[in-house]
Amino acid sequence: MTLRYLSELTLPELERAAREVPYQRLPDELFPGIEVWIRRDDLLDPLISGNKAYKLLFNLLEARDQGAEKIITCGGAWSNHIHAVAAAGRRFGLETVGIIRGQRPKHLSATLQDAERFGMELCFVSRDLYRKRSKSGFLSEVGLQERGAFFVPEGGANLKGARGAEFLGRIIDETAPVRFGQVWLACGTGLTLAGVQAGLEATGVVGVPVLKAGRSIFEQAVSWLHELSSNARLERLREGYDCGGYARMTPELKAFMRTFERMAGVPLDPVYTAKLAYALHGELQADKISPGARILLLHSGGLQGRRGLAMGKFKK
Repeated sequence: MTLRYLSELTLPELERAAREVPYQRLPDELFPGIEVWIRRDDLLDPLISGNKAYKLLFNLLEARDQGAEKIITCGGAWSNHIHAVAAAGRRFGLETVGIIRGQRPKHLSATLQDAERFGMELCFVSRDLYRKRSKSGFLSEVGLQERGAFFVPEGGANLKGARGAEFLGRIIDETAPVRFGQVWLACGTGLTLAGVQAGLEATGVVGVPVLKAGRSIFEQAVSWLHELSSNARLERLREGYDCGGYARMTPELKAFMRTFERMAGVPLDPVYTAKLAYALHGELQADKISPGARILLLHSGGLQGRRGLAMGKFKK
């Protein structure tokens, strides 16, 4: 696959890169009786990739329009979002501050080591304080209420982020190599699900929750569709493939992930895209997918987090 690289913080550059993201047909042996493709948004950029790239970059474009020189955001020790914000700040000349959940450990995760190397200032806060991250006054309580700073919520979860996901949906609609009956994506919240569905409109988007929060995810997606002024209808979520919860794995998921990577030649992240493909496999095995269906999976990036898998950071 060709190496791609976002060279500047502009909407035309993002559109150029998004239109060049490859679609790859997966081996029939993995999903017998149906046609499955995967959109490789893990290849959007080496460091700023997946659905989080679209949500983040729409926020950074707004920050630049406002004249902000510093980006403040928050996340956990293995956060793909933190990693992408730090990398984008280094790439595009923006100061970055990451508010990190919990006390600073003796040894930082590989993700946070990267973030500091990219120039991000890490600010560790208690878990109680971190729970207030969506409340007004949070930055003041942390001591980071600064003029000229722009706050990006965890995961880019605001209207600008939703517009970024909607943009991704429109790109898929315009660049898909074949007509898909459904687009499947992994979700930890309802924002990307709603945004992509709003952008695609006529093609149904199926969400696979990666944690035990299906009802909340669906309700969030409905709310975001309203915020986006979209009349699109949501497909039923495919639940039961969270493998015990967020960042949890089972021996069955690990075995499937190894088989998938060997047969397809596509690396998966264990938190999102592995569970997405596992869910489609499970639904197919249970005869819940129509024969001959043509389905697109969205690779949501996050491959930097695989280092946590190698270190045993994912729970069983």
